[in-house]
Amino acid sequence: MASRSRLLSALAPHRWVLEPALAVVLFGAWFVTGLPFDLAAALALVFYCAAVALSRTLPGVALGLIWIAVLLELTEQSSLPGAFRVIAAIAVVVALVGVASHGGRVLRWLDLASAILLAPATAYLFTVRGDLKFPQFGPVIGGYYTSQGVGFLLMSLLLAVIFVAAWLLGFLVARQRAAQGGSAGGGGVIGGQGPSVLVWLASSGGADVEEDDADRAQLVRRLTRTQLTVDMVGAVAFEVFCLLVGEQDRAAFVVITVFAVAVALRRMSPAIALSLAWLAAVLQMTTGHSILVSDVAVLIVLYATAAYGDRVVRAAGLISAGIGAFVAALYLTVTAAVAQGYYNLLSSQIASVALQFAFLFVVSVTVLGLSWVLGLLVRTWRNARAARRARDEAELVRDRAVEDVVVEQERTRIARDMHDVVAHSLAVVIAQADGARYARQSDPDAVDEALATIASTARSALGDVRVLLAELRASGPTGAGLPGDSERPVAHDGPQPSLADLDQTVEHIRSAGLEVRLERTGAVERLGSAQQLAAYRIVQEALTNALRHGDTSRPASVVLSEGAADGGSGPGARPPGLVITVRNTMKDTIESTSTGPVGTGSVPRVGHGLPGMRERASLAGGSLTAGPVEGEFVVSAFLPGAPVGATA
Repeated sequence: MASRSRLLSALAPHRWVLEPALAVVLFGAWFVTGLPFDLAAALALVFYCAAVALSRTLPGVALGLIWIAVLLELTEQSSLPGAFRVIAAIAVVVALVGVASHGGRVLRWLDLASAILLAPATAYLFTVRGDLKFPQFGPVIGGYYTSQGVGFLLMSLLLAVIFVAAWLLGFLVARQRAAQGGSAGGGGVIGGQGPSVLVWLASSGGADVEEDDADRAQLVRRLTRTQLTVDMVGAVAFEVFCLLVGEQDRAAFVVITVFAVAVALRRMSPAIALSLAWLAAVLQMTTGHSILVSDVAVLIVLYATAAYGDRVVRAAGLISAGIGAFVAALYLTVTAAVAQGYYNLLSSQIASVALQFAFLFVVSVTVLGLSWVLGLLVRTWRNARAARRARDEAELVRDRAVEDVVVEQERTRIARDMHDVVAHSLAVVIAQADGARYARQSDPDAVDEALATIASTARSALGDVRVLLAELRASGPTGAGLPGDSERPVAHDGPQPSLADLDQTVEHIRSAGLEVRLERTGAVERLGSAQQLAAYRIVQEALTNALRHGDTSRPASVVLSEGAADGGSGPGARPPGLVITVRNTMKDTIESTSTGPVGTGSVPRVGHGLPGMRERASLAGGSLTAGPVEGEFVVSAFLPGAPVGATA
């Protein structure tokens, strides 16, 4: 890729030589074919080649030269050989591509109108004034047989398809160049994925193109190595299959090969594949072939235009399906009528011919249209899947961010709680110290009692400070659980609650409509103040979640039990502490909203409840689990801590 970029950069100043070189090749082909010299023919050919040479630098002049050459041929009385006509048609195609690629907005649409108008003029030069003759039968109108008029119409349609396809290719190149910032970059970078030689060749010269279309084209899509391999191998297999089961003459081989190339490029460049498919179809009809096995490539290409093309390519595919159905029905009807000897188109057989045309048109437009619609459906499904994946990823990131914020807020709140606990302990110490100093003379025994209280309170406060500060310095809890959605109680400046205040909290929950059974086992209230505060908040949050999300018609239970040490001495041994178990019955249904299911007692949505409880348990040195168990939502926590009497 780097070597190709350097090569393109080295050749960039000489890109203008491409079109003059093509003009020289076309002019040399006139001599190589051994055509007889004719002043009018030579002058027309000079205009054709000049139009090709100037299509990049002076696209407006090039378009004018094309029209001068065609008008010069139309005024010439003698007919020109068929080889000359082929060279002139190639020059028209190249000039149309160049003008559409490098011309401004107005000139570009004039180029499209010229492509449509040049088709019947060139068809007239091919058929009436050229060597391509159709069978003469039917009524004579204006000196020409009806069969000649039908042939002229069919030839005009085929040339119009080729010329418009050439214009479309140049138009897409211009859109791609505009999407890359015009010719300033000159590198032909597509979506930041590397240079495209086709776009690079058209990235300089001509008028600046202003493109305000939001749906910008990608003329050449970048595929993975696997996709390229699959497409190339599939195209080769397609051509081999068509050669084995279809016709094997030289013209059929050319048609099948062009179709195979279109199949190979269907994902890399749907626009080029569509142009090649039209070229193969025109070759098939001009060589007199009927339906071939390789015509399946048309369905594949139409599918690719809808599935992989941009807005313009999709529209071109849909229009091609309609026009292709009309051309195919007309071609098959005319060839069938000629084969059956319906030479007099005004005879009694005209009704059956028209009915046959209508039937073939309906069948063709149905088959081609369904291929295009199938590609559009696959594209819609692919976009919906990508949007769904992006939405899921965004929701996951949002949930993680919300949980991080909740955890950080809870850590800040716990720090305030620690401040309250320590401030209360220090206030007690100061009061006892001042009282002992004043009572030292009158009551010496009170000094010993005050000193004992000071020692006990200081030890308890020191333990709380060591535990909470050590945990607050950590990065956070080791496990990330399911976040709840209940609101956290607001911290206050008064005395912090303890396990002794649970009875009042339970009564509040009962008065709100949820029956609660509270059980205490062992010395559950002899823990330090930090552990009691954490236990109180966990029970309070669990009961609040049960009231909001659980089945309030069935009672909830709160069990506080003294947890004994497991007897181990290693670092993984569990110390004595408090075991908390809160159970409530979940609701049977899940309410649905437009954004998805909303938990009603099973798994809560993202909120503040469960992360806050886990954070409290973790900062107190314990652990907490929460989740549904056999129709109940169970919150289980363990908080380690020695009794107050042991630390005093």
